[in-house]
This record gives sequence, C-alpha cells and structure tokens, in this order.
Amino acid sequence: MFKMSNHPNFRAIHHQTLAEIPICLGEFSMGIAFGWLAPMIRDILDDPKSEISANEDQCSWLASLLEFGRAFSPLLTLLLLDILGRKIMLQISSTIFFAIWLIITFTRSIVTLCVTFFFFGLGIGIFNAASAVYIGENSSPNLRGIFCSACTTAFYISALIQYIISGYLPYRVLAITNLIMALVCLTSTLLYVESAQFLILRGRFEKAEKNMMWLKGTVDKEDIATEFEAIKANIESEKEKKTSYKELLKAPANYKSLLIVLILNMAHASTGNAALFTYISIIFPPNKFFTWYQVTVYFGISQMTFSLLASVVIEKYNRRTLTLFSFTMFLLCHSTAAYFFYDADHNSSPIRFGVWVIFGSVCTFSGCSAVLDSVMHMLRGELFPQSIKPIGTGLTVVARSLMEFVTIKIFLMIRSQYGTYANFIAYAAISLISVLFCYFVLPETRGKTLIEIQNSLERQTPNTSSQNEDEEQLFDEQ
Repeated sequence: MFKMSNHPNFRAIHHQTLAEIPICLGEFSMGIAFGWLAPMIRDILDDPKSEISANEDQCSWLASLLEFGRAFSPLLTLLLLDILGRKIMLQISSTIFFAIWLIITFTRSIVTLCVTFFFFGLGIGIFNAASAVYIGENSSPNLRGIFCSACTTAFYISALIQYIISGYLPYRVLAITNLIMALVCLTSTLLYVESAQFLILRGRFEKAEKNMMWLKGTVDKEDIATEFEAIKANIESEKEKKTSYKELLKAPANYKSLLIVLILNMAHASTGNAALFTYISIIFPPNKFFTWYQVTVYFGISQMTFSLLASVVIEKYNRRTLTLFSFTMFLLCHSTAAYFFYDADHNSSPIRFGVWVIFGSVCTFSGCSAVLDSVMHMLRGELFPQSIKPIGTGLTVVARSLMEFVTIKIFLMIRSQYGTYANFIAYAAISLISVLFCYFVLPETRGKTLIEIQNSLERQTPNTSSQNEDEEQLFDEQ
C-alpha cells in the first residue's frame, strides 16, 4: 500500500530505521520467553533441587500454552487494529510482556506459570499481527526484507542470551534480568510512528501527510504528493469493497493471497521448529561429545548466524527461491536426523558419529528456519490487500499458532510411544509437500510495492464470474 521510493535517500533510511527499532526490540522481548523455556524445562525435569516442581505432561502444557494463547489474540487484534491503530496495539503487547515478567519473578507455581504463559501468548499474537502490518506499510520495498530479517535476528539473539545466562543465574535473578530487558523494550515503543494508511483510514490526512514526509526523509509536500494521493485513492477503493469479510474473501485475488500465506505458515509451523526450539535441551541421546547446555547454546548460535545471513541475502534473492531452498533443506535435514535417531534408539552400537550428524542436521534446519521466518514475516505484510490485511494477518497467526501448539504438545508423547525419530519422519513428509506447493503456487514479491503485488495477483487470477458469463453466452448462441 505505502509506495515509497525503491531507492530511499539517507534521511529516509535513517528515519525508517528509527521507526523499526521498537519492532526489533519487541521481537527481542518475545525471544526472551521462548529462550527461557528450553533450559527451564530441562531444569524442572532433571534437577531435583529445581525451585519449580512439575512432571513431563505439565511441562508440555507450559511449553504449548504460549502458542495456544497466541492463537486467540488475533480475534481481539482484528477488532482493534483499524480502530486503535498499529502503534497502540504494538504498545499494548509490549506492556503485556513487561507485566508477565513481573509475575514470573514472584511465582514458583507451575499452574501460575502455565496461565501466565497463556497470556504471554496473547501478547505475542497481538504483536505478530500488528508488526507485520506496521512493517509492510512503513518500509520501502528495498528495506522491508532487511527490517524483517533484523527482527528475526533480534528474536534469536534474545533466545541465545537466555540459553547462555540460564546456566549461571538462579531462577529469581534470571527473572529480574528478563524484567529489566522487557522494561527497556517497553520504553522503546515511544519511537513508533503510526502508518499513513491507518491515519488516512481514520480521516487524519494532515497527520498522515506529516508522518509520510518524515518516513520519506523530506520536508517538501510535493515529493510525496503523487504517492499520497495514490494511497488515498487505493484506500477509498478498498473501503468500498468492505461490505463483509465473507464477500471480500470470495474475490479470487484475495482468496488466493490468503490461501498462499495460510498454507505456507502452517507448513512452516508443522516442520517442527517450535518443538525443537522448546525441547532442544532434552531430545539428544546421552553422548560423550557434548552436554545439553552446549547443545542448547550451539543451537542458538546457529539460529542467530543464519538469521544474520538472511539480512544479507533477503533482498538479493527472490522470496520464492529462498522459500524453496529452505523447505528443501528441511526435507534433507529431517530425513537425515530421522535415520540417525532411529539408529540411536534401536541399535546397541549405533553409528559412531551419528550424534554429530544429528547435531549438524538439527542446527542446519534451525538456521534455515530462521531465514524462512524472515520470508514468512514479509509475506504476511506483502500479499494481503488493505481490505483483508487485518483478518488475513490475524488468521495467519491463529493458524500458525495452533499448528505450533499441536507440534509442541504431541512431541513428547510421540517421543515416549514411538521414539524421537517418528517426529522427524513426519516433519520430512510435510517438508516434501511444502516444496511442491511453493514450486507450483508461490508468486514472487521482491522489489515490488504493495499495490504492484496486488495488481500482479489480480492479473494472475482469472475472473471466474466473467468467464462463466462468456460460457453461458456461447451456449445460448449455439
């Protein structure tokens, strides 16, 4: 929607970067929670002196309720995103993150922690839905990919920090440390800049013009006049379509964009990244090469390294190419890990260096998943037109969160009944299906404005009603 120059000037880059800093810190706040879970679950299950007492089933609920809570929040976000705005919704989510860590600091009850993480998930869902819209509307086409990958990197840096410091800090000190970091992230929300799209939608044209000029790095209204009028015209056009979401989703281009984003996000969630992220500290078979703490830290390093790589390659390679590459690597890594996990479970003398192969496969998968996270983040903001952007983004977060909830909740159950390898066989099968889907269906969006992407989707989607009328006319003539 927000068409900005494909080659923004230095002031525009500087201003847009300032506006995106709180988004990165919001992702950092989310990473704190996800990174805290893995070593905490290990501590609860294996350390008899742990401050929290819980069994394996309770730990699975603690881990999965975060995703379950995230699945519910878009229902609230859908109602408020076009009423309160992107800025206020993002500030609300950061406030929730801070409040949750305040509660965690003083509780030792597994039940309280489960309830707390459910509400943490609600805040994450609000942030996910609002941030995708915010980045898509406030960033130039050539900067969107960099900003999205920077957010992903911030998330994995935060998780890595949790992996490292959890081995040295007791529960209370770690919680207070996380509380301080969450406070810093909350303070940064003062830097948010409301998007021109929302302000125009609410009839605040003067403020919209001012914000757009600041993001463009100009003081001359003439520099944005053409683009500003194009945005107004586009939003007015989308307003006319807003009869009901049911009618909107019947539009072929809208339906296609929603289907693509939903399937890709559900596929990514079903390949096991959330489960491995949560249980990395307990899934490896006993071995003499490395401890669970080392595995967890190396796992975090691989995610952070690949997410940094994503910021370099994301605007140099097509989104479609990166998506195909990632799912292909998922297929290879999961197939390899499944074989060697099976070998470790069923042979008294497993292949000597099998654990190294598993370690390499898991870390490579986690790294490629970090790259795909950036691409998925961009697609949520790029493929949806203004008329369905709130519901499209919300439904995507719901679908992905529910899939991740399922994969986290059943991981330990499948591991107990069939073996760890069975999880990886399922992940490999889903990866194969995802490769085929991307090859035949996924369009390219790199370097295009949001309006250009929607025009491209409409051209690629046949006008079914017009086609049916032509067929009826031909039948009558015959």
